[in-house]
Amino acid sequence: MLASRLHGLEDIRLDTVDEPTPGDGEVRVKVAHNGICGSDLHMYFRESPWRSGSPITLGHEFCGVVDGLGSGVSGVELGTRVAVRPFYKCGECSRCKTGLEHLCTPLRVLGCGAEGGGLAEYCVMDADMVYALPDAVTLEQGALVEPMAVSFNGVLRGDVEPGMRTVVFGAGPIGIGVLLGLRAQGVDDVVVVEPSAVRRETVGQLGASEVLDPTTDDVHGAVMARTNREGADAVFECAGVAASFSAAVPLVTARGKLVVVAVYEDALSWNPTGLMVNEVELRGSMGYEAGVYEQVIELMDQGHYPTSGWVEHIPWSAVVDEGFEPLRRGERMKVMVDVGA
Repeated sequence: MLASRLHGLEDIRLDTVDEPTPGDGEVRVKVAHNGICGSDLHMYFRESPWRSGSPITLGHEFCGVVDGLGSGVSGVELGTRVAVRPFYKCGECSRCKTGLEHLCTPLRVLGCGAEGGGLAEYCVMDADMVYALPDAVTLEQGALVEPMAVSFNGVLRGDVEPGMRTVVFGAGPIGIGVLLGLRAQGVDDVVVVEPSAVRRETVGQLGASEVLDPTTDDVHGAVMARTNREGADAVFECAGVAASFSAAVPLVTARGKLVVVAVYEDALSWNPTGLMVNEVELRGSMGYEAGVYEQVIELMDQGHYPTSGWVEHIPWSAVVDEGFEPLRRGERMKVMVDVGA
């Protein structure tokens, strides 16, 4: 079969490899779509621990159809359209045993070092890593479940409630996911901060209350004006750059929450006094807790995650020129690779 494998820095090759066979408790999925993620960009353009043991098959945001069952598998049928949860869990470490399976160590993720990935014709995984899609949820949406689950976990980490005032830094796919997740939770006051004109236009069409350009707008003044000088109840940092983190801290109201959903390429240098004076609670959000995948699929079934205007499809052969490169430049929103669709 064909598989896009990362051999080194900026070195992706479409290789011919052996087709995988599902073992005990495993299923095989014929891949339909695979989304390109910021983590893929990190591995492609930068040094990354996830690139150890290269070449590795890329892709962890994917969906497809179950076409093989290993022995002992029950509850999964051949021909089922599924979204794939790429995180493995050991069930034995202290985190797994205390309900933090998504923080299982050592971290093993399909397409990020673990064997197999979504940029291949077929992929094998544990049977409990596939989630059946309702009839109303398309395969396109199925490949979005993973990043939208990352975003929705961030929303849940913000303890949001209807009527809250919120700010989202970054209007890439994760920031868009946070916006859509907030609206699904009944939070309508969402200010989005984004320097890219293309992304600002898109996020405005998706229902952001106000969209600000940090290079020209007074972000602090605008948010304070909206909140009667009190600040936002929850701020979500989805941009992953020092400037956005620094700008986010003073926007949070007293005892509000700042949730970091982004991955940073570079270390931050910052003074935590801003957190202290307002008793701001800084929270990280990694992956997604148990149950979040199911919640996102249910919300998709209810119509909360439209794809029009921000999801683009490219052929598998153009994964670098039409995927990695323009995404790096901020020229595209969400790129979906049509592997077997």
